[in-house]
Amino acid sequence: MLYFAIPVMFCCRTASVYSPDSKSQKYIVIKNTVIAKILISGGIGNDLIVNPWDRNKMSVVGLILYIVILPAYLFYMVIKGMILFNYRGVDSDFLNLLSDSAEGIMWILIILGILIIFIRKALWYMRRRRSR
Repeated sequence: MLYFAIPVMFCCRTASVYSPDSKSQKYIVIKNTVIAKILISGGIGNDLIVNPWDRNKMSVVGLILYIVILPAYLFYMVIKGMILFNYRGVDSDFLNLLSDSAEGIMWILIILGILIIFIRKALWYMRRRRSR
């Protein structure tokens, strides 16, 4: 039930990294450092690390992923909780169908998030090579 938590947070946190080399300089500044550390990763991989003064800037791409993935994940968790605790108000076949559908949607969103991370990392590498 919780095996989606790690990929969801990995995708969202890594996609939230701000890159000053990005062509679209759109970001949101998070003033609370604790929330910024929870929501934003320190870099993409070991070699693409963000400057410490840019670690409170959340990329708009990451914000969009949070807005799309977290409600789907919460829906999935509610459905799984209803199945786990034998909620009697809804047909179990319907809950199983919803659970399978929600799981498929979660896999699609996680794969989409990983693709976005790879594309951003490749673009980051290309821009750094050009600037040298």
